[in-house]
Amino acid sequence: MKKVLFVLLLLSILPLKAQEGWPEPFLVYTDSLGYSQDLPKENWQFINIHQDTVSFNDIIKPEYSSKFNYSSTGAITVTGSKSYVWVRYTLKNTTPVSQIITFATHRPKEHIYVLANNKWKHFVTGDMVPWSKRNGIKQLNHIKYTLKAGEEIKVYLNLEEITLMTHIAPAIGSYLSVMEGNFLDKHTYSTDDVIAFGFFGFILFAVIFNTFFYYVNREKVYLVYSLLLLFSALLVAENDFSSLIFCEFRQGYPVFMAITIIGFIIMLIQTFRFFFRINIHFRGWDKFLVYFSVLIAILGTLVFLAWQNGWVIFLVVMMIIISLITIVFIVAAIILLISLLRKKDKEARLFIIAAMPFIFSPILTIILQMDWVVPICGMWTIIVLSWGMFARFKSLQMENARAALEKEEERNRLIAQQKEELQQQVEERTAELRQSLEDLKQTQNQLIQSEKMASLGELTAGIAHEIQNPLNFVNNFSDVSVELITEMEEELQKGDAEEALAIAQDVKQNLEKIAHHGRRADGIVKGMLQHSRASSGQKEPVDINVLADEYLRLAYHGLRAKDKSFNATLVTEFDDTLPKINMVGQDVGRVLLNLFTNAFYATQQKLKTAPSGYMPTLTVSTSQNDDEVIIKVKDNGTGIPNEIRDKILQPFFTTKPTGEGTGLGLSLSYDIIVKGHGGSIDINSVEGEFSEFIITLKKD
Repeated sequence: MKKVLFVLLLLSILPLKAQEGWPEPFLVYTDSLGYSQDLPKENWQFINIHQDTVSFNDIIKPEYSSKFNYSSTGAITVTGSKSYVWVRYTLKNTTPVSQIITFATHRPKEHIYVLANNKWKHFVTGDMVPWSKRNGIKQLNHIKYTLKAGEEIKVYLNLEEITLMTHIAPAIGSYLSVMEGNFLDKHTYSTDDVIAFGFFGFILFAVIFNTFFYYVNREKVYLVYSLLLLFSALLVAENDFSSLIFCEFRQGYPVFMAITIIGFIIMLIQTFRFFFRINIHFRGWDKFLVYFSVLIAILGTLVFLAWQNGWVIFLVVMMIIISLITIVFIVAAIILLISLLRKKDKEARLFIIAAMPFIFSPILTIILQMDWVVPICGMWTIIVLSWGMFARFKSLQMENARAALEKEEERNRLIAQQKEELQQQVEERTAELRQSLEDLKQTQNQLIQSEKMASLGELTAGIAHEIQNPLNFVNNFSDVSVELITEMEEELQKGDAEEALAIAQDVKQNLEKIAHHGRRADGIVKGMLQHSRASSGQKEPVDINVLADEYLRLAYHGLRAKDKSFNATLVTEFDDTLPKINMVGQDVGRVLLNLFTNAFYATQQKLKTAPSGYMPTLTVSTSQNDDEVIIKVKDNGTGIPNEIRDKILQPFFTTKPTGEGTGLGLSLSYDIIVKGHGGSIDINSVEGEFSEFIITLKKD
């Protein structure tokens, strides 16, 4: 009995002992190979480099060759992180003819080195190798190799980034069996491909169908259900995505699958949440499902990173946590479904009818041995749930229509009520506006009259000067006439009638001059009184030249009365052929007076800073064309800045210091010319050089 135990112990230790020599060659016979088979464990050896990388040139050196061991299980367990494993074996063709074999692999990436005729050949294949860099039969990950009659070859396999429990036994197969099994005896498209393609198209149609519902009514349940179907379609067609999209970028395929799986689980939870209106029926569970979705996203990302980097312990812990959470979710879902079924909830019954066939589809597949069971059950689930979504859509449409009708009725009632209130407010405001308009008109008239009186104040000195001249003539001629009458009396007493008649003739001439200057003074006074009174608005023929000349002299003398040191050159260029124009002479005179006053003010201001030799000049000209009369008032004063040119005609805008101007002069002038007489006022000016106002009036 002790001998037997010793022998068993010795046999268990032998595989662990390092073998310096290569293992016995695997003998290839004519019928010894099938599609793919693992080599017996006594025909190959391996060495685990752990986290280090060793090149092929180093692995064939004696220092590593002596470290190859036999495997007792055919697999390797990685406990820390990724490992790099080398496998070696020998093949020998014992037949008298060449044998075409294949080196097969089911690992992500595998380098194959073959020594034949003292020359090493290098091949690479595997699912994680880009399509363009794979050798052999790329779709099947098989490397074709011809083993000559009696030939013996040595083979090294480099397995990169081995994680977790990985099967490392080398596999070879018969090239003819591989061709027959995958190409000669199969259709171009397999049944699985056709079913997957049809199922994928059906799911996409359901995605579009439910996305349309979401676009119409903006209910989130349709959006999350569409996303769930989209992720389902990506899972169904993952093989096609792997072959078509990620054929060269193989590192992107695991990321794509991780995102798809995590997205599918999260959208499944959210669809469950919105489909059953958990936020209405079970608010506490609704918060749980929200946090649970976030937790799934975090844990799924951590699991993917752990799997990619070989964090075994961390991965195991994560899987345990996810399993426990999944159990909690399933229990919670069952409790919720039972609660909803007890309430005779239609959505719960519909969900049970839709989901039960799909849940039991794997069992039905095993029983019926038919691949189309899962897709058919999946289509059933999608159709039933989509029908439920459609029924909910119709219900929502009816509810929305009813709510819209009620809202419209309420809106009409509010509109009628507001209409009455608005009508009452309009009447009250209209009365207020009428009163305000009357007050405004009265105020406007007062402002106009104030502006008239202000301009009258400017004229006072000029008018006094104009009246003083004819009064001097009246006084002088009166004194002379008195003396002449005395002389005439003396001549009559002398009896010189002829001399008395001559003196009487001189008296008569003096009296005519007195009458002339009296009428002149009377005209000036009447003009002043007319200017101070409100305008009658009656148009009558007016001589523009006389009007302009009269107001020019009045404005100039009025300014000189206040400032004796001010002198200006007055230039008049009147067209003597001008006809009389129908206008309100008083109003147009007020406009001219305002322009003359502003012009003298501008030249007076410039005189303060102008160099010596500057002479204020005001030019007034009149002209005509076919149907218009043009009056130009130009000064060589300070000019008008461009930034205020559009503002000077606005009411109450003035550049004069406070107390020197009301800002109404040009505004009233604009109203008189444009609104009252249908004419226009244009402005030409260069700042610091001149200003020119052009008044255009119709002859009619």
